[in-house]
Amino acid sequence: MNGVQESLATRLLRGEEPIGVIGLGYVGLPLALAFTEAGYAVKGFDIDHHRVERLQNKESYVDDVSDERVGEAIEHGFMPSADPKIVSNCGAYIIAVPTGMNNGEPDMSAVEAAAETISEQAGDKESLVVVSSTVYPGATAEVVGPIVNDGRETRMHLAMVPERINPGGEYEFEEIPLVVGANNESARKAATALFDQLVTETHPVNSTDTAELTKTLENAYRMINIALVNELVTLTEGLDADLWEAIDAASTKPFGFQAFRPGPGVGGHCIPVDPQFLTWRATDIGTDVSFIDDAHEVNERMPALVVNRLELLLSARGVDIADSSIIVLGLAYKPNVGDTRNSPALRVLELLPESADVTPVDPHTDPVESSSGSVRTIQEANVEEADVVLLLVDHDAFDLHDVGDRAKFVFDTRNAMPEETNADVVTLGETSDFVFEQAFPEKTPADLFEEEGLSGTAELSQVDQISDVDDNSELERR
Repeated sequence: MNGVQESLATRLLRGEEPIGVIGLGYVGLPLALAFTEAGYAVKGFDIDHHRVERLQNKESYVDDVSDERVGEAIEHGFMPSADPKIVSNCGAYIIAVPTGMNNGEPDMSAVEAAAETISEQAGDKESLVVVSSTVYPGATAEVVGPIVNDGRETRMHLAMVPERINPGGEYEFEEIPLVVGANNESARKAATALFDQLVTETHPVNSTDTAELTKTLENAYRMINIALVNELVTLTEGLDADLWEAIDAASTKPFGFQAFRPGPGVGGHCIPVDPQFLTWRATDIGTDVSFIDDAHEVNERMPALVVNRLELLLSARGVDIADSSIIVLGLAYKPNVGDTRNSPALRVLELLPESADVTPVDPHTDPVESSSGSVRTIQEANVEEADVVLLLVDHDAFDLHDVGDRAKFVFDTRNAMPEETNADVVTLGETSDFVFEQAFPEKTPADLFEEEGLSGTAELSQVDQISDVDDNSELERR
């Protein structure tokens, strides 16, 4: 390490350089607060004026980040702004802006805009640029590097540190190891020195491509295994077998198995979007990863499958879904958060008949922002009179014992309902127990599904290409 390079790593290690965070959303804000709490002078830039104003007023808009924590960071020097000049002359820059897929292509427009901001504001000072946005393998070197180094006499140190923030998860930010990738030792050491101040462990790798592959691999792994158990839903509907019990039983094996569970689909940014970067990149370099594409299609079918099974179940009870009253529990993409990005629950709502009387309930989402006419508590919904309660997200705030006592019928897509309830309960994957034995004793599942046009292997609906970028109205969404 030469003297100049060592000086940057040393200054970062000692907290002598300001940190500029580009994008203050689900990833950028927690990072900015963590750096502030570690003693750094942190400057944050986001193009969303409303978001910045809330931060300046010591208000949070991110799950797992309290108003109190934002207020303390502001009092300790955290400076959020919608003016890009706020991040001028920083010793390190963190890019934490949204990415996604748009018409089958990676949308790197927000990353490119963030890199342009850094190029304009950094001057010719020696600095470190870290990409924490999720990007396709190769993007840091191919997209960010040329922009931030254009016309500079002093080249930027470039690193990739993929985010691993897990809203509503059991691990604290500092407990989750971070992968640090760079294409040379000086950049790797500088980035490692910086992020060692935030977490208990960093894991260096020898290229930014490897760090990018690590992130996309993690989420492709999850997506594929969720697709496997989702694919088994239609199989177990025709068997005298309980899919949920089989998963629990397989989990008793102390090696070689990790439990994943079915549901109405996958949501958020990571699982439904990140693996598509791998499929695009594979095509780009002349190969394919068709297994990932197949798994994506399975998960994308699940919202339509849930609606079709709900229609079948209501029909067995003598209720036309078009005339039914439905209480939908949960709008977020996972339990105990308010994030609805790419939520399968919202896609289920879109597929329900417009004539049905639908009342969504979610204690974590904003009824105005969700545009779904939702209510926050089960008490605001007429559970007793509803034809069905459709459980899509098992938030801890839902008293499912109370739901089971008050409801007539529950379709549970999460296997979360208590065993002893007054309601008739059907769990995803065990449709046959209720429909075929009670309503259609002379027909097999295959016969009925063929009649209703509900085969689990057929394409159930046309689902639009997922994109995490919404007109770039916000700089950062996880």
